[in-house]
Amino acid sequence: MSQEKLLQHTEEEPQSYAQQYQKLKFQTPTPEEQQFEIKDQQKEELLKKIEILENKLKNTIDDKPYSELIRILIWEALGTAFFAYGIVCSRGNDVMLSVYLFGAIFLIGKITGGHVNPAVSMSFYSSNEISAFTMRVYWAAQVGGAIAGALAAFVIVGRVTSPYIATQPIEWMIADFCGEALGTFIFCLFIHIQVHKQTQLTDNNLIGIGIIATALYFGRILTYHTGGCLNPAMGVGLGIFESLQDGNWDRLINIWIYIFGPFSGASLASEFYRSVYVGLLPKKQ
Repeated sequence: MSQEKLLQHTEEEPQSYAQQYQKLKFQTPTPEEQQFEIKDQQKEELLKKIEILENKLKNTIDDKPYSELIRILIWEALGTAFFAYGIVCSRGNDVMLSVYLFGAIFLIGKITGGHVNPAVSMSFYSSNEISAFTMRVYWAAQVGGAIAGALAAFVIVGRVTSPYIATQPIEWMIADFCGEALGTFIFCLFIHIQVHKQTQLTDNNLIGIGIIATALYFGRILTYHTGGCLNPAMGVGLGIFESLQDGNWDRLINIWIYIFGPFSGASLASEFYRSVYVGLLPKKQ
């Protein structure tokens, strides 16, 4: 090849590459390429479905050894009994209730997580952090602990009192239900914020427990008409014990508000935390 032709070839080559790139850039994908794109989309959709199924499956099987479950059963019952005793002794004082919750979580927090409330356990279950079986172990311990704490209060103090809602118009019943749900929502939301590393307000254990106890205080203020129970174990355990004490079972007619109100608020709190609160956090650069 002559020198002139060689120079002509090298000058035309970049231009031909540029033209080829422009053609490829705006070229309509071939059927084979479209098929590959469709397969990639189907693969992504399948992976998302598998992830959803894995989360659901995680809640149907237990991932804790029996030794740990027994430890949860014993210590959660003791912590809840301590809290139940404190509720009776506090005579409805919001500050003292928060202090007793602080003590209960401090006592068992590093062993069981310090739920002492079935609604809190429900909230962690809704967030796929504990299994359904583990949640039932917590519930059994909490209800048993509440009854044991009521018994201790009856023996030591001589009287057990429990939250009570008299039969009233349906508007008030709905308001009471919403109050228990809203108070528990605030309480459980602050728990999620504090216990998860990505959102916790402090890494100091004592201050963190204080934040959770303060959240109970403010949650109770929102539900003064119902007594601010926010805890199905206390509503059931203390309510049953007081009914046995007085022989008056009519006081349990509206106990459903103390059960389903907190459970509803706890489930909403976990969903709000996961879907809204975490999404609103500023992104790390």
